[in-house]
Amino acid sequence: MAKYVVQPYTKASYDLKYFKEFSTERMKAIALMAEVGLPLYKIHHSIVIGDVALLIADGVEKELGIKVDRYVCEMGALLHDVGISQIQKDDMPEHAFIGSQIARDAGYSEEVARCIELHDFAGLTKEYVEGANLPCVIDKEDKLPETWEEKIVAYADMIVSLEGEWFMDVWNDDTCACRAYYDLLSVVFKTRTGRVLTKDHPQFKHEIEFNKEMRKFIPREVYETIRPRINRMRDTIRLSGETLPFPSLDSWEE
Repeated sequence: MAKYVVQPYTKASYDLKYFKEFSTERMKAIALMAEVGLPLYKIHHSIVIGDVALLIADGVEKELGIKVDRYVCEMGALLHDVGISQIQKDDMPEHAFIGSQIARDAGYSEEVARCIELHDFAGLTKEYVEGANLPCVIDKEDKLPETWEEKIVAYADMIVSLEGEWFMDVWNDDTCACRAYYDLLSVVFKTRTGRVLTKDHPQFKHEIEFNKEMRKFIPREVYETIRPRINRMRDTIRLSGETLPFPSLDSWEE
């Protein structure tokens, strides 16, 4: 008969403080992610994106004196990667378009679906969409966030990805998005077209300008208020087998 070794209980490795604050709508979104098979580390990533989206929404409202739809921001952020459950690799741009359809099928508004559709790489320029010949995009036009809700979701994903997963300083490093995203964007481009994606491509200018536009709405000291959740996200990513920080192109400006 096999003997099971029980490790002595020492210290709890979980904290339910934030979980107890989850709304019914947030729990519903998490349930949808689980139902379609999104990996655990991506669910945890998405929860953090939801938290950051609300912080950015606070900043936009305070700085500009406008009101944004916080529900749309939170749901769009929580479900931004739900389409990854249906693709082979999580860096395929199609996941944003598939995710938007999942959201529509689940009963979410068009506003939420659009936030999901336009979030990846802070949106895709017409030049990239046309050049990469993405099969999921019939109309070859800019797929860039336009409303404040769309921009907030896109930037929440950008800042958490760059700072939380690439360990980059988005507040002082204007080209960090280019160094992080170049390989991802160029591999897709070359695989599908056989052509090399040049560093002067309009997509990279967009990445730089979008970061400059949005980072003022979430100062570093505000972002740091959720550092414990960022660290837990990193732990979950490592447990999935990924190595952090993700690799970046350090020779971008050479």
